[in-house]
Amino acid sequence: MNIIKRLLMDNNFIDSRISQENKLQFKKKGWTLIDLKLPKETLNNAISGLKIMKHVSIRDDFKPRRIYYDHLFTNNLAAIELPFNQKICNEKIKDFFIEAKIGSLVRALMNWDNPCCDLARLFCMNNFKYRGNWHRDYESNLRNIQLSSTKRDCILVGIYLLPQKGFRILKKEFEYNGKNSIVPNKSIDKAIRSFPFPLSPKDSSYDVVNGKIGTALLFDPFLLHQGSNYNERLDFHMKFFNNKNSTINKNKFQDFSVTDILHEKYELRFNGNSFNDRKLENIPLHKRSTIFQRLTNTIDYRTCIRRVIKLKNLKSDKYHNYLKKYGWEIDNFSNTIFQK
Repeated sequence: MNIIKRLLMDNNFIDSRISQENKLQFKKKGWTLIDLKLPKETLNNAISGLKIMKHVSIRDDFKPRRIYYDHLFTNNLAAIELPFNQKICNEKIKDFFIEAKIGSLVRALMNWDNPCCDLARLFCMNNFKYRGNWHRDYESNLRNIQLSSTKRDCILVGIYLLPQKGFRILKKEFEYNGKNSIVPNKSIDKAIRSFPFPLSPKDSSYDVVNGKIGTALLFDPFLLHQGSNYNERLDFHMKFFNNKNSTINKNKFQDFSVTDILHEKYELRFNGNSFNDRKLENIPLHKRSTIFQRLTNTIDYRTCIRRVIKLKNLKSDKYHNYLKKYGWEIDNFSNTIFQK
């Protein structure tokens, strides 16, 4: 009887960490923050394991990676792609996933049979302030932006292993077709996402997520959002969809399926500075910046000298004047020690 009861519970996607309040928040706002309820020892071990992963990635020049703002005196590795690969994934990280049961969270929130991860990276920037551009993780025709996020066929999950305050998500009422929309049409939407400098709308138009150690942010990838942090980062960024195929590919340490390139034993084959594998053609292989670029990044981060000229040109740009009408201002001090 206990076995039957447990199977029924599994089929009904019960996870006590997902409350009714979480479900309502996700439906209304498009995001919710969940406490993973893991022991402090598990979290400390995971942090240790991730720092080892970062060290090994730099030491062995693990090529699937992102580098956004490289600095002169430190390798500011922004993100590690394919983080479950056996070349870099260690037992402490595997133990974390065994206990975290991320698949169970996605099942309970989305009511899916088989959540499958088809994108995973570890953000691991050093102790620098950072702010990216507003973006949607997947293109949308905007017609369904106001659709309940529970109706989506994909979801993003961010797992925080270090405190991180600053991640921004545009509120639905300020989104396209919202009652207070600051994204009135497709042209503005495209201009916001393609503008060559981080933007900031008015504070009341977006939510700021305070990611504490051992929490997971589940959010709608179609909503405009902006990466932002003030300290060192260690957080997983993962996308899930409901896999309706009979084939299930799993890592033994995870309670969700993965696409083949995210399997721990997937072979990474290189041809010079590129992958010799079409399945990996969208995985970035960023190189470190030149010495000159790293020097100017380091100086600008502390003085803002370089951006004075750059911002002067941007503020006279027709797209900036176009965006300014709807409350989108250039974030002058983003990616510097003066970032607010």
